Amino acid sequence: MTSPSPYIISRPLTDEIADIRSPVRRFLDERFAPGLRAIQQRYRKPPPDLIVLPAEGRDANPGTVGTAADWLLRFLAHPQPDMRLAFAGVMNCTLGGIELLPAFAQVLDRIGIPRHLAAADLRSVSGTAGTETRDRFTGPVAGSVADPAVLLRACWAIALATEVFRGGPAVALRGPLRQFAGKRGLTGDHLLAMAPAAALAQLGRFRGVFETVLLPHLARYQGQWAIGPGFTGSALISADADLIAGGLLLDLKTSGRFSLPVTDLFQVIGYALLDFNDEFGITELGIFSARYGHLATWEAGSLLRDLAGRDISLHDTRREFRSLLLACQP
Repeated sequence: MTSPSPYIISRPLTDEIADIRSPVRRFLDERFAPGLRAIQQRYRKPPPDLIVLPAEGRDANPGTVGTAADWLLRFLAHPQPDMRLAFAGVMNCTLGGIELLPAFAQVLDRIGIPRHLAAADLRSVSGTAGTETRDRFTGPVAGSVADPAVLLRACWAIALATEVFRGGPAVALRGPLRQFAGKRGLTGDHLLAMAPAAALAQLGRFRGVFETVLLPHLARYQGQWAIGPGFTGSALISADADLIAGGLLLDLKTSGRFSLPVTDLFQVIGYALLDFNDEFGITELGIFSARYGHLATWEAGSLLRDLAGRDISLHDTRREFRSLLLACQP
């Protein structure tokens, strides 16, 4: 009789957490379910006002809005964030017969990414040379000074490329970028014109929330900052966080519903566990609900203890999580 095949992790951390059958989700459930309901109840009281309304109609895809908002935050936290993620999406577009590279380079030039930095990011993605990265720096620093209207449009185009990186060339052929399949002579203006008015309106309001609520709070966190960081454990399961600011690991949410789903809470905990060697010195975990301008932060050790209902070691839990992930490798 043949023994059952071991579980193989092939999906990103967020997908594994969403699947209650996954060993990753079971690992987190077994340790952190006891105090979950109490944490969720405290989070919801009192509920804040909705200040960035979701767009009506289908012009502004909510997922793309969320990705564009993430890029907007990156540009407000650093004037020239690392663009390798987006370039990887542009390369995937090429595999699908959509040649965006010259036009995309023009977009980056319009928002102040110097050509030598963009070229270095592209070489890194293509594997020809370069491992330089701008995703880690000593912060806080001043953000982008690009024209605000152009920056919002650029974030939309960058978000579309990012979605193609995450989903592969087929995503480009199913989405808005399919209009450029087989076409020549594309320019940056073509990409900047893609953002729907409803999306631009939301992104503009998100910028206001970031600048008046989130960034002033983050400015208190001095030290090592990281934008879109991966972790040591990301070699075992695909995972990259939104932002780390001086020990605060922050996840940005743009959902229209104010709640604290178990998947969101387990997501930030999962990121912290993947920092096997404590490279980022994570001491706090946070979730920013951008449509409500609501920032929730927890001291990492206290949150784990409250969820577990007992004393629990972050170091030991990281070691156990690493052992689980290693056991689920092909």
